[in-house]
Amino acid sequence: MSAAMRSRRSLAPIVGVAAALASCNGTTGDTLLAFSAYASGVAGAAEPFRAGNFTIQLTTARMHVGALYFDEAPPGTGFDGPVCIASGVYAAQVPGPVDVDLLSTAPQEFSVYGAGTADTALSWQVWLTDGDVNEVNVTPVVELEGTATGPDGAVASFGAIVTINDNRSHGSSDPAQPGNDPICKSRIVQIGGLDLTFSPGGTLKMTVDPRIWFTQQVDPIDFSAGQLPPVTDPNCLSADTAVPVSPQDYALAPETPPPSTQTCGGSGQPCCSDDAGLGTCLGALTCNDSICGPTFCIPNSSFLSGSDPGATAGVDLFSEIISSAPFSVRYGAQP
Repeated sequence: MSAAMRSRRSLAPIVGVAAALASCNGTTGDTLLAFSAYASGVAGAAEPFRAGNFTIQLTTARMHVGALYFDEAPPGTGFDGPVCIASGVYAAQVPGPVDVDLLSTAPQEFSVYGAGTADTALSWQVWLTDGDVNEVNVTPVVELEGTATGPDGAVASFGAIVTINDNRSHGSSDPAQPGNDPICKSRIVQIGGLDLTFSPGGTLKMTVDPRIWFTQQVDPIDFSAGQLPPVTDPNCLSADTAVPVSPQDYALAPETPPPSTQTCGGSGQPCCSDDAGLGTCLGALTCNDSICGPTFCIPNSSFLSGSDPGATAGVDLFSEIISSAPFSVRYGAQP
């Protein structure tokens, strides 16, 4: 992606891309149009919710979306093969990223305009990538922090840093077909059931509901003692060898800053000192290297051994993140 493509509000390059797209894919020749595009969370995502036996409170939920593409055809069966790019005709695209606070309903603008034609899309793609969809990505697609309260009242703090590299796809298992199951399969969410017509003067709004990542799992995550690894565990820190992290990376400062009177003890803040000179943190947070953050992690891998704490949680969380269920989109006059 060129620098011009990444530049905020850079309309001319985007229209140029749309023109090239139209000529390559044989669109109907309708007048090209440009539109603003926004993303947000949904109402209620910042409130406690139930998932299995636990009440979950998300304190931070961020998602990096690399691009959106809208196809005039339903989801193609070809996506089940080794090709990631849809073979149909694109009605529109938003070929630039946005970093979304999913606990806010405020519209957050993509870094570029969208572009397309006055046609109807029947499916769409969400690209969870920070650059080339086939190369190593270093930007997390999801960063989470929250607490889970069990039926006995015990509270566990947890975090998740989700990336998509070899920790999510090992590629083809058939030496004769090395191109099968490329990494882009894990980074492109293909969604059907759409009937969206683009028109001049419109605005695109995408929403993502992070609660679905927990509530729609067949077996909800077990936050009981011993079921998830502490953030100091190697499976929390180096499950993705391309993006090693530290315990402090899980300590996410909330989008809404704490009161000015709170100078320590909160997530991402220095640990407070007690009378014995030991580091203490607020609530269920833990002090690691003088910084407060969550105690446990949901491992950033789909390939851990079943005996590893949180192995199933890592797979299940990722499966919901790349499912179609959390995403919705509309096109109209208001953001």
